[in-house]
Amino acid sequence: MGKRASGSQDQISSLQEGLKRARRRKTPDDAPALPTTTVASSLFWGAKRLRTSLGRRDWSNLDEGPAGLIAERLLADDVADYIRFRAVCRPWRRCCADPRSHAVLEDSRFHPRRWIMLLGEGEELGLGGTAPAPNPCRRRHFLNVSTGQCIQVDIPELRDHGVLRSSTQGLLLLLRNATEPLRLLNPLTRQAAELPPISGLGGDSSPAYIGNSCSPSSAGLVDDHTVLLYLQEDGILAFAKPGDERWVAVKINQQLMPTMSFVGRFFGVADDAVMMVDTTRADLPPRLVVAAKLARRVCRMRDTVHLVDNSGELMLVHRMRRQNTYKRTSYKVDRVNLVAGKNTPASARGRAIFIGHFRALAVPPRVFPSLSANTVYPGLHFGERGGDRQIGAYHLKDGSTQSFNFDSRSGLANPWTIADCLAAYVSG
Repeated sequence: MGKRASGSQDQISSLQEGLKRARRRKTPDDAPALPTTTVASSLFWGAKRLRTSLGRRDWSNLDEGPAGLIAERLLADDVADYIRFRAVCRPWRRCCADPRSHAVLEDSRFHPRRWIMLLGEGEELGLGGTAPAPNPCRRRHFLNVSTGQCIQVDIPELRDHGVLRSSTQGLLLLLRNATEPLRLLNPLTRQAAELPPISGLGGDSSPAYIGNSCSPSSAGLVDDHTVLLYLQEDGILAFAKPGDERWVAVKINQQLMPTMSFVGRFFGVADDAVMMVDTTRADLPPRLVVAAKLARRVCRMRDTVHLVDNSGELMLVHRMRRQNTYKRTSYKVDRVNLVAGKNTPASARGRAIFIGHFRALAVPPRVFPSLSANTVYPGLHFGERGGDRQIGAYHLKDGSTQSFNFDSRSGLANPWTIADCLAAYVSG
């Protein structure tokens, strides 16, 4: 009996020592020792108490100063992150401004600058200038061209509005009909404002004219407070602010190729120069001034030029065609020097560049691994997309090309790639 009792005691002692060693291995150096009792309920209670004391903090009680600083930094980078921050809890919402308490053009930090709206399900791809039509699909996909993140946004206005244009700041211009006010919408913050109707611009108010020729080829902001529409067919720049009764139309004597807003100014390309809309003179109407001279004159019969925002640097992509055939298309990329007044050779800086008739964009291949760096992807309406070769990409480094499966009659093969989505975006 004595030996059996002694053996049992030794086994219990050995088991307790093993438990102690296991607890010591699992316990952090700076944490208190776990309870030595073998009662299961007490062990669970002790683990719960440890997590409460070490791993949990009531972040909703974060002081207004630190929370406000975090919100300001998020807003400076991306308004979508700012919206998510405000959605976490009520105390965090109280320490940062509600975007809808500001007018849509009051604070440009709320603009979804890096977000683009992709083509909707069942939506037909039309060349810029065609009449917009309401799309029954209210939920639309938005893509962040800097991070590759894709989100869905509900836009109730699409029940009875068509998207007339999207600006380079990510704002949408929605149209119900030409005689009703345009609606300027920030799709992420729901900020909205009304602009004057576009009826009468260009001298014709018929529905067919309003829906096609009068439809602006591009839209943007001037000085962050004024909306500008460019009507390429009529050579008209139209200006208005939210709440204005009518557009101020300015006739220009030269046709601009694809235009865009950049650093708070509106730019376009003429035959021999990059032009900028000047609104600094209060005693003069808006006018075009030379921002930079081109190294060579553009031949509009066979060439196109495209302005691209390359991470804060304005680039000019010159698309040159020989003998009106896509088989001998070449590209040249220049850096637009707005200070010196001339453009200089540049590289694509590792970017994938998508160009369309009315807009262009540059995206980082590190975010979209299926895209190639230093490569130009033409829009779906360019001639090189047709024919037998169906060229969908030009590699600038060696001049080689890459084919894509696109038919102008049946469209792209499903499922779409990211290259297809971005080529469709610049084509719309």
